[in-house]
Amino acid sequence: MPEIKIQSLAEIVLGMLASLNSLDKEKERLIEIVADGRIEDAELSDFAAIQNQLEQLSITVDALQMWVNTTIASGKIDKEKLDLIREELKK
Repeated sequence: MPEIKIQSLAEIVLGMLASLNSLDKEKERLIEIVADGRIEDAELSDFAAIQNQLEQLSITVDALQMWVNTTIASGKIDKEKLDLIREELKK
């Protein structure tokens, strides 16, 4: 399990944007790899690299969630208001 580091909101968002930009460049390759429903040996290296990028994005999302939880715990974000807004956005 990768370690989630405590970071500032700016660091988290910039890391997330960097991951998303990198994945945006790779999405066409991922489509090519999975279009036939198989991952050929020649495609494994590219697929593994994309999988690593997705894992990094997942870690960044976890870091953002940890930041939100810490900020709620410190009283800087009202959890009830945040939950209400999030529920409204789901509709």
